[in-house]
Amino acid sequence: MKIKHLPLYFLLALASSSMWAQKSEKKMSFERLKALKINFIIEQVDLNTEEESFVWGAFEQHESDVRKQYHKKMRKLRYNNFKETEDLSESQAAVALDSIYHLRKLKEELDQAFLEKLKTKLTAKQILEIHIAEEKFHRKMVHRSRERKNIP
Repeated sequence: MKIKHLPLYFLLALASSSMWAQKSEKKMSFERLKALKINFIIEQVDLNTEEESFVWGAFEQHESDVRKQYHKKMRKLRYNNFKETEDLSESQAAVALDSIYHLRKLKEELDQAFLEKLKTKLTAKQILEIHIAEEKFHRKMVHRSRERKNIP
């Protein structure tokens, strides 16, 4: 390798590394977002190590259950029925509404089961603090998303 080509190699390496960095910033994986959420909540709420590991496991289980039983089915329902609402008959729209109601009820049941699981090891005050921290995290993520898209 000649020394006069060294700046060219350096620029090439710099350009390629900046392209890789931009691709990774565009979309956050579900697993990374879930980990950020759980870490944020654990930082906000004063828990001992045993309680932290319990909350981490409970959140992991709850998030995966909600994702499997609610989000995937709701996404499929939206994709199948909401692309062309003008083409839906009244009976098809009624079936879609019933499905939405059923899925929302299922999500409420999953949330209630999660709350009951937390009640086995945590106090009501700690659970309330977890709920408030979760709401703060959601607001923070919405605010961050709006900043990236320049939405007021």
